[in-house]
Formats: sequence, C-alpha cells, structure tokens
Amino acid sequence: MSGPPLAVVTGASSGIGAEFTQRLLDRGYRVLAVARRADRLVALEESTGGRVIAEPCDLTVDGATDAVAKRAEELGGADLLVCNAGRGLHGRFVDTERCDTLAMLQLNVLSSVDLAARIVPTMVRRGSGGVIVVASTLGFVSVPNLAAYGASKAFLLSFAEALSTELKGTGVRAMALCPGPTISEFSEVAGLDGQVEKTPGHTTTAEVVSGALRAWDAGRVTTVPGTITRLMTGALAYAPRSVGRMVMERVFR
Repeated sequence: MSGPPLAVVTGASSGIGAEFTQRLLDRGYRVLAVARRADRLVALEESTGGRVIAEPCDLTVDGATDAVAKRAEELGGADLLVCNAGRGLHGRFVDTERCDTLAMLQLNVLSSVDLAARIVPTMVRRGSGGVIVVASTLGFVSVPNLAAYGASKAFLLSFAEALSTELKGTGVRAMALCPGPTISEFSEVAGLDGQVEKTPGHTTTAEVVSGALRAWDAGRVTTVPGTITRLMTGALAYAPRSVGRMVMERVFR
C-alpha cells in the first residue's frame, strides 16, 4: 500500500504518545496508534478521517506485538516506530506486588524490544526508517522507590544507543528520548500524583515531543528535553553514584 509514511506509536492514547501522534500527523504521517483504551483510539481515528489507524491492544498479552507488526505490514510497512508504552510503580520493591513488577517490565522493556525485533529488520531491508525509544532521565541514575522502573529505563537507554551504532550505514536510525518529570496521566498511574509539579524543570508533553522531534531532525542519538532537566541530569551523571541515589531517594520518597 503506497501513500503517506506510516508511524507506529505505542501508548498513543495519552501523554507523550498522544502528543507524538498529533505531531506526526502534522508532519504528514499516518499513525498506527497502539494502546489499551479503544474508545480514545477510535475517537482519534474518526476525528482524523482515518489518518490515525486504531490498534487497541494490551502489549503485555501474548501475540499482541506480532499483531501490531503484521498490521503495520498490511499498511505498507512502518517508516517510524515510537516505542513509548510504559508504566511506573512507586514504592519499595519489597512492598510491590511481584505480578505488578513483572507486568511493568513486560510492557516497558520486552514489548519495545519485541516490536523493534519485528519491525526494524524490515526497515533495514528497505534501507530506510527509524526508531525512537522513550527512556527517561531516570535511566542515568539508580532510583530508590522506583527501582524496577528506573532499571527498565536504563535498559531502554542502553538498548537505543547501542542499536543506533549497529544501524550505521543501513539507512535506519535509532534515538533514545529521555524526558525528565513530565506532567501527564502517567504520574498519576505510577502513584506520583502531585510530585511532578513540585519538581524543578518539569515539562509538558508538548515540550517533550517538540524537543524530541528537533533532536530527531538534527540526527541526535540521545536527547533530554528541557534546559533545566539537561543540566540536572548532566550533574547527576557525573556525580558519584551514591550521591545520585541519595538525591533520588529524597525526590521519590
């Protein structure tokens, strides 16, 4: 199927994913919008005259990533993959339900890697395409009280950066997007309601995605949107890791 380029955006029903969906529509993409909340996706599909293609699914369910990849192929193949779906769990690791932690890792890490494994090889064979992996500034530092979540973002940051190097010369690119504290529904679901707004340098989803797309256009491998967030992240990255843990423990009590 020929036509406008196709972007696959996971977690497209709210927050950063919804903002990516709108900005990519503005850039002339069709968007295969993936999320659990079918009502929001269908409303988007109807309001955009079919430029958003709704793909309601839970990416933690067996076969979901395969279905998304197959739907992208039916639509002519993905030109851009935005791995954004994710969730957080705030609290001490030992107080968190094991099944909740594993479900979070399935969504944050395994679904992103699996989708990339299914979609990126086709891009390489075609000689064009790209992947934006939504990690986090928390991927640069250990995060007490968000231990597994922070570790999942460290994985995604490392994965995207390494993938970018492996893809050199193929016509396909990869970038790690590392937002700092961002006002969205995510913080409420993660149990961080009210904390984001109190954090210096917090951003909106519009600021995050605008910064991400500027970095993508400039050919960046890793980007941290927001001047204050970049400065704070850089300081923590060069500080002793024990200092980073102490700071994060105070932030995410």
